[in-house]
Amino acid sequence: MKLYRIAREKYCRDLSGYGGQLSAARWHDHLPVIYTSLQSSTCILEKLVHLRPEEIHHDLIITVLDAPDDLDMAQLVLRDLPLNWRSYPAPPVLQRIGNAWLRGKSSALLFVPSVIDPLAQNVLINPLHPDSARITIADVQPFRYDERLR
Repeated sequence: MKLYRIAREKYCRDLSGYGGQLSAARWHDHLPVIYTSLQSSTCILEKLVHLRPEEIHHDLIITVLDAPDDLDMAQLVLRDLPLNWRSYPAPPVLQRIGNAWLRGKSSALLFVPSVIDPLAQNVLINPLHPDSARITIADVQPFRYDERLR
């Protein structure tokens, strides 16, 4: 399966999840994690929604990852989430769910619904799970946001 991620060039090949330790987001709180999407377009929107115009750098890279189809995977479904799961800021229960998954190391991948695109899914990679080492970089390409998106 192909997964997509956008990062600055100096971080594009880092699959350690180190950035997740430096900050918190919807599905984690200061633990190693990598956020990806199943489609490049969802990845583009997910990254853009978190950037202010002055943070849109010109050294962005879109990385295509190859995740073997036989990796252990888990999925969060809407009926298991609180009604306000799409709120911003995110309800703290979502970080507790994600942190429990990361610490439990039950699977290398966790499929979560996208807030930005209700028909899409994002995929969290747990770098602490031993099978995450089987995820490889298939391609890296420079990426620039279209000026009309700013």
